[in-house]
Amino acid sequence: MDINPYSNIGLTTSQSVANQAVEDNQSLGQDEFLELMTTQLRNQDPMEPMDNGEFLAQIAQFGTVDGINQLLTTAQTLSANLQSSQALQASSLIGREVLVEYDEGYLSATGGIHGAAELSSNADVIVNIYDASGEVVSRMELGSQEPGLIPFTWDGTTLNGERAASGRYRIEIEAARFGESESLTPLVTSRVNSLMLGTIGREMQVELENLGQVDFSQINQIL
Repeated sequence: MDINPYSNIGLTTSQSVANQAVEDNQSLGQDEFLELMTTQLRNQDPMEPMDNGEFLAQIAQFGTVDGINQLLTTAQTLSANLQSSQALQASSLIGREVLVEYDEGYLSATGGIHGAAELSSNADVIVNIYDASGEVVSRMELGSQEPGLIPFTWDGTTLNGERAASGRYRIEIEAARFGESESLTPLVTSRVNSLMLGTIGREMQVELENLGQVDFSQINQIL
């Protein structure tokens, strides 16, 4: 009876090696893969050598995975560079006032809340101001407005004619036309205090005075 001296060697088959290389592509580098392939060839069964086509298929399979990983690495590096460049340009915003998409405004002891809304077609515009408890403290009817940026200012006067306390107030803007009402995205004016760089895949953040952090993309205008 013929005994194959390689039958009990604890080596994985060529196909399982290729599959393992793909599964471990996050930790298995090109050098490790080549070393593994060299070891496999050195210890293969001479009676049943690896098929050339199978060998080339393994290399091509690894090359595809390795190429994708390199592409992802390049994309991440490019994203980081673009983000740094954006942060450098955006640093000029610090101390400037901006018009930002936000549904709250801050009322100071002596000032008011300034904002706007983008109107797509003619409509009657109404601005409602709510306090922290959800009660309406002011309602401003701006009348019929044409398409475009519609500005508004709340001087802090409540419905009963008193001065509202300092703090943050929620803003809702309605556009009424043909008996129907549409909600508009509020834009408020605030000052930029600082910028925070985002991680890969996360947008840069802007710290607004008395309002907190918003995404950089929420800035509509620099005033």
